[in-house]
Amino acid sequence: MVAVALGLAAVGALLGAARASAAPTTSTTAEASTVSGTLTAAGKPVAGVRIVANQNGKTVAQARTDANGAWTLAVPAPGIYELQLDPSTLPAGVTAARSVLPSFRVFGGFPQHALFPLTAKGEKTETGPSRFDQLLNLFVSGIRFGLIVALCAVGLSMIYGTTGLVDFAHGELVTFGALIAYLVNTMTSGPKLPFWIAALIGVAATGLLGSVFELGIFRPMVRRRTGAVSRMLVSIGLALFLRYLYEIIFDASPRSFRQYAAPSPIKIGPLEVPARDYVIMAICLVTLLAVGATLRRSRLGTAVRAVADERDLSWSSGIDVERVVLIVWFGGAALAGLGGIMLGLGSEGVQWNMGFRVLLATFAAVILGGLGSPYGAMAGGLVVGVASQVGTYWLPSDLQFAIALAILIIVLLVRPQGIFGVRERIG
Repeated sequence: MVAVALGLAAVGALLGAARASAAPTTSTTAEASTVSGTLTAAGKPVAGVRIVANQNGKTVAQARTDANGAWTLAVPAPGIYELQLDPSTLPAGVTAARSVLPSFRVFGGFPQHALFPLTAKGEKTETGPSRFDQLLNLFVSGIRFGLIVALCAVGLSMIYGTTGLVDFAHGELVTFGALIAYLVNTMTSGPKLPFWIAALIGVAATGLLGSVFELGIFRPMVRRRTGAVSRMLVSIGLALFLRYLYEIIFDASPRSFRQYAAPSPIKIGPLEVPARDYVIMAICLVTLLAVGATLRRSRLGTAVRAVADERDLSWSSGIDVERVVLIVWFGGAALAGLGGIMLGLGSEGVQWNMGFRVLLATFAAVILGGLGSPYGAMAGGLVVGVASQVGTYWLPSDLQFAIALAILIIVLLVRPQGIFGVRERIG
């Protein structure tokens, strides 16, 4: 239990600075949480237009466009606001294609931009993207999300394959990596290191936390011959404890990393994707390929596959099973931390419950690919990501995970062992 105490103390120490930083981050100056934009019609600026920000039915900020058509709203704190353009303040002959942005998310620490398209009388309006363009952009977004889910799912699958544990605290490892990276990259009291150094620190810290889980909690339980169900229940309790510890220390406001706060999209043909999304996909893909090569070609990978296939036979063959399991915990947790950092780097932002929100998709990817199969987890992650994003073209975005679970049910009815799972022999 000493390792557990040390591990929880480390969590408190690493996130303790977040409590001191949370207040300045959300209430330092107007620049910490601002929304701006420029209104033009027929290529000319539109002055004197009133823009307001509402929250919970109350107006919390308002501004008017200047002679250049520019406006800036200073909202009191990060959160979700309704931005509204007052049509009565528009000059004659100018109309707004969209005057209300009902759920505009404002992050702390950097200015953001909102767009209200205006058209002048007689001006030709641009047609929106075609159905094919929308589906293509959703498909690319699904690949990005699927690769992130695959990162998280591979770690969960490796841990299950070598220990037989269904780890419900895996989502909190995802969150932990993002929070640590945010702490050392962006928070006011943090060192404000470059993002790539902060990401490496977040990944390493999450791997260490996973090692603490193994050494301080689950290995002693295995030595005392505690059943798999009991260990699973302990992981559920651990997940709840850490999740609400994050909320108390970090608070519920969504945040973003400094360098990649509000990137402009890059248009390549019909695709219009932010540059950071290409970076996220490249990092996830390279990492997954490296993990696959390690499992298939290295001596460590052979040992991991041997322990996953037959634990007792691995002992008798001279493999240090406990050492292999510890490495798997470190590596699986580190992958979860990297997945959390990539998730926070995207449009979702860093939040206290981000790991819990993606945990259902992670489990779906693991089961869809086949329990205990890292390669199946990769494939399952891509299927879940693409299906959940593309499905929002026809259904509300709140149902994106329901879409993924529906596909999971259909696949398992046809192939119960999953995509890469091995059919069990009975009898």
